[in-house]
Amino acid sequence: MEGEAGERGDVTFLRRHLGATIAVFLCAAGLPLVAPPAVAAATAVSQVSDIRAWTNEIYTRVAIDTRDEVSWQANTLRADPLHGLPPRIFIDIQGAGIRDEILHKPIEVRNGLLRQVRAGRFDSDTVRVVIDLERESTYRVFALPGPFRIIVDIDGEGEIPALPAPPPASLAIPPNAAHPAPVPMSRVRVMIDPGHGGKDSGAIGPTGLKEKDVVLAIGRKIREKLSRSGEFDVRMTRDEDVFIPLEERTAMANKGRVDLFVSIHINASRNRKAGGYTTYVLSRGASNREDLELAARENGVPVRKLQGVKFIIDDMFTGARKNESLRLAKTVNDAVVRHVSTRYPGTQSLGLKQAPFYVLVGARMTAVLVEASFISNAREEARLRDPSCLDGIADGVVEAIRYYGQNGILAHSDF
Repeated sequence: MEGEAGERGDVTFLRRHLGATIAVFLCAAGLPLVAPPAVAAATAVSQVSDIRAWTNEIYTRVAIDTRDEVSWQANTLRADPLHGLPPRIFIDIQGAGIRDEILHKPIEVRNGLLRQVRAGRFDSDTVRVVIDLERESTYRVFALPGPFRIIVDIDGEGEIPALPAPPPASLAIPPNAAHPAPVPMSRVRVMIDPGHGGKDSGAIGPTGLKEKDVVLAIGRKIREKLSRSGEFDVRMTRDEDVFIPLEERTAMANKGRVDLFVSIHINASRNRKAGGYTTYVLSRGASNREDLELAARENGVPVRKLQGVKFIIDDMFTGARKNESLRLAKTVNDAVVRHVSTRYPGTQSLGLKQAPFYVLVGARMTAVLVEASFISNAREEARLRDPSCLDGIADGVVEAIRYYGQNGILAHSDF
């Protein structure tokens, strides 16, 4: 690690301050960088507690966990054939130490995109995490709070452009917006994501029903029903009561090159009379204050912490992919409400909405999040104990996915 200090002449780096959005081409390295806002330096020494990676030959997500919020910079180094060094992305984390287990155990990959991920002490106050690439690639770096982690998304296929901020978000679905080219109806790859799990119970109803248990039951029903025809390759982010971080769920979908990502949740509100069903797409803002609070709760952070991810969503979720997600979200919500209404007449639809859900950030496919009723409402909690209600929710999701797949509307993912 120390040997790379002398290569600073080959480094082009960018620091972005909070609220600024800048994109730079690193001409020397051939790598474009969209860097994140630098957070205020930690008042006490933090620690790099873990480094995790999910990868295939064209996509990688690396998550760097720290004990506290830290200041950091993302930079690149060009390939150095003379010394046998590949192109590198590195993250300098100030005011941090590192666990010895991480220091001495690089993550070996060697899959055509990455060689390895390694870490070391760059100086007495800085930890450097280095991602050795097999070839020059494009990437994004951003941070998510609650707990704090630095995320690096690496794309081995094509350039990730720097996009201007879009106009104010709208829920209107453009009537003539171009669809991606329809795909042959082979095996559409679907990832079902039952929210929460393990130590994270999610919302809990008046009589103790836990969101994590309900959504897992719904997810299993969706998988079973979708798999019957053999037309869909159905996967789940979890099939048991385990905790999976939000960024890992998205990475699983990206690594698996799925075409469709559906995250299943149950809503909750301080207003115990609130009820109904809604389906969300990713957005930099929220439809209203309640939806912003919901996103903060699902993300496990205070509302004020959501402001820092706005620029990430602006860059990542625009154009055709957002239009497809809007269409699917409306189809899912309409179908779910219709199916549940056959069992419980008068079931309320809250419609299509949007909010900054972390689990949707960085998804490279059509992606939606379903909030299937309110577990905080005693009447709706009781319905969620009824298998026929769960069947209705699952039937609605399945109908929507089948409609998209069988009509060639659903485009394959960006992989």
